[in-house]
Amino acid sequence: MKGSRKLDQLSHPSTLSTANAVPLSQRERLSCRDVLLLLVLLLCSFLPFLFFGWNESPVVTAVVSVNGETIHEIPLTTHKGCESFIVETPNGMNEVTIDNHSIAVTDADCHDKICMKSGAIERRGDVIACLPHKLLIELR
Repeated sequence: MKGSRKLDQLSHPSTLSTANAVPLSQRERLSCRDVLLLLVLLLCSFLPFLFFGWNESPVVTAVVSVNGETIHEIPLTTHKGCESFIVETPNGMNEVTIDNHSIAVTDADCHDKICMKSGAIERRGDVIACLPHKLLIELR
C-alpha cells in the first residue's frame, strides 16, 4: 500500500516540482543555428523544381522502341485524329493506335496481352511494355 500511495503522489500535478522549469518564452527562442538550419531546409525543398519542374517542355512525345532501338517518335500534344500502325518484331506483332493526345496498344499476338490491358496513356512518364515482343512505348 505504501508503494501505491507514493506513486499517486508522484503522478499528481500538485506534487510535481517546478524549481527546474524554464519559462515558456525562453524555450521558444530560436538560436542562430536553428534559423540557419531552417533556411537550409527551405532551400533544399526547392531542389526538385530545378531538376524536374522547370525543365519540362509542353510537348509530350511518345517514343516507340523495340529491343532498345527507337523506331517512332510521335508528338502527342499536337496530334489530332486517330491513326494506327503495326509494329512487327521477330517475336510477334503489336498494333499501336494514337487517338488525339493518347497512345495505346490495341492488338497484340503475345500470350499474356498485358500491353493491351495497360490501356491508353497520355501523361509524361507513362509506359506501356510488351515484354515478349520487347516493345516499349514511353511518354517523354
